[in-house]
Amino acid sequence: MILAHAIYLITGVAVVLYWALFCASAVGERRPRAAVRSSLVSFAFAAIWFGHAAIWTIPSWVLAMAAGVILLLVALFFLPLGATHGLGYRPIGERVNERVDGPDKTGGEERVDERDIMFAREEYLPGTSKYETYYTRWPELKAIDDKIRSLPQLLEPGAKLYDPVRSSYTASIFQVIEGLLGQVDGAVGPDRLSVTAGGDLTPAEMTARIKQYTLHLGAAEVGIAPLEPAWIYSHVGRGPEPWGTPIHNRHRFAIAFTLEMDYEHVEQAPDIGITEESAREYLQGALISITLAGFIRQLGYPARAHIAGSNYQIMMPPVAHAAGLGELGRCGYLISRKYGARVRLGAVTTDLPLVPDAPVVFGVQDFCARCQRCAVNCPSGSIPRGGKVTVRGVAKWPLEAESCLQYWRYLGTDCGLCMKVCPYSHPTALVHTLVRAGIRRSCLARVAAVLGEDLIYGHRERYPNLRDGTAPADSGRNSSMRL
Repeated sequence: MILAHAIYLITGVAVVLYWALFCASAVGERRPRAAVRSSLVSFAFAAIWFGHAAIWTIPSWVLAMAAGVILLLVALFFLPLGATHGLGYRPIGERVNERVDGPDKTGGEERVDERDIMFAREEYLPGTSKYETYYTRWPELKAIDDKIRSLPQLLEPGAKLYDPVRSSYTASIFQVIEGLLGQVDGAVGPDRLSVTAGGDLTPAEMTARIKQYTLHLGAAEVGIAPLEPAWIYSHVGRGPEPWGTPIHNRHRFAIAFTLEMDYEHVEQAPDIGITEESAREYLQGALISITLAGFIRQLGYPARAHIAGSNYQIMMPPVAHAAGLGELGRCGYLISRKYGARVRLGAVTTDLPLVPDAPVVFGVQDFCARCQRCAVNCPSGSIPRGGKVTVRGVAKWPLEAESCLQYWRYLGTDCGLCMKVCPYSHPTALVHTLVRAGIRRSCLARVAAVLGEDLIYGHRERYPNLRDGTAPADSGRNSSMRL
């Protein structure tokens, strides 16, 4: 009898404390709705669980059974139940992009042409040779791309959320990044460090050093991936190299890293604050990448930094996924195990002998299949609400790049609402760590976490400074180009 009462008491106190901590975390996140609702859950549970003693006496076996039910539910939340589906970027021999200028194969896989990427297409200005060349080849894309170009440039006057000071400040950061493009590659040192089993350092020791230095330079997480040919663009669409130049990057490895986006700035989305933070992290990523690549070249190995702006020669999400830094979410972002969607990516490709990491699986695919908060809250409707489709050999949720970028230019910021509303974007706290631990293991936890997120935080958020849930006219939906 005493044991039953003790178990009942301890179980009740633990549940009440969890929801009290949830309330405190929500206050710290500045989420009043979540704070109120979690506090109500805490008070209601406490009233029901402990208040019965003031009204009637319940037999000990009933108390033990009630505590047992709670403990069973907790166990089911954390026990490994159900399959956890991962996302594997596996190159395939089929044609993956009909717009590639003829076969450009390495190891049998065709590659994506960067000239088709939306960030490249928006730069093709009427009257230029790029414009004439590209839209002669792809006339069906001309109308929507012209519509996007008719809107103000990001961070420029005329956009809905333009701020004369903050937008100019953010634009200046991007100008600095563009000024670094000439430093992404360079001459390789003549004296090569021996990185072999019997050399100066083993590949494992070199990998540990590279990770240590990357973190020391300011990265949040770092991993190593084998560089698959299918993840390298076939032709230059943006960058220091001439437009249309074939890309001949044959490096063996990619050093990928994440940079944590500051929670307070992400919470300002879609206002200029999130773009300020994006710019700051891209600048930090550029400095890390360029420094790391320069260091590797001094060791006698080729290395190229891949930075924001007009520089990427590789597709960052699959590389970061292969490096074990996270999984790809419905929103199109890499979801980091620690920071969720609040990350930006950087990378260096190299032939320095390294030991690759393995991809991680922690329930993101199954969670995103149920959640849909990013899709529901996407003002331009660019994030699909349905199931996955196969894109370049991978089952994923393809973004509508045209409508997304058009909305960016309508706002004058990089929006970021999908990053803000993602449940994985909550800041590090015990309550969220426990939920994510359950999601990694249990399919029941994924269902419960989605329901709990909707109950406590709400499924749809309101943004009074935007048109509610609508996109600009002619958003480019149903276009053939998908990310």
